[in-house]
Amino acid sequence: MIRRFRLLALLAVVCVAGCKPSGPSLQERERLAEQQRLLALCQTLQQRLPAALQRFETAQQQLAAVRQTTYQPTEPPKPLDQEEQRRLTIYDQQTEEDLHEQAVEAWRRAESERRERWEAEHSAQERAAAEAFNAAANSLQQLHPELLQAGSPPRLNRDEVERFSSCKPERFR
Repeated sequence: MIRRFRLLALLAVVCVAGCKPSGPSLQERERLAEQQRLLALCQTLQQRLPAALQRFETAQQQLAAVRQTTYQPTEPPKPLDQEEQRRLTIYDQQTEEDLHEQAVEAWRRAESERRERWEAEHSAQERAAAEAFNAAANSLQQLHPELLQAGSPPRLNRDEVERFSSCKPERFR
């Protein structure tokens, strides 16, 4: 009777062991399928990825350059030479001061207009550079979303870019 229980226990263990599939688990099969999908994607992107990366980096540099530019005002009129002013008559001194004040006021008006034009042009350049950058980022995002790190502004995910640049199978494990 004890032998029957032992035989029955042994039979149960063999049955349970035999019921398990000998191949990879579902999770392992899904992981392998994902690796194969990413490797195939990498190989299809080999033609387009370098150009898309170059566009992104160029647009990023152009946007940074536009944002770093600052307005450079023109030189204002030189102040009156005090030594020369002492040699002039009072009437001539007053005339020189009036002319200088007029020159300074004309410079201020011209500088104000010039600055307004520069600000409008700079805003347009910044908008165009930002649009080019966003277009380049969207292009990379469409190729493979993991190539960019989320944020504002988006940045390249260097590890993922390197992985997709080489397409070595061991990089996708």
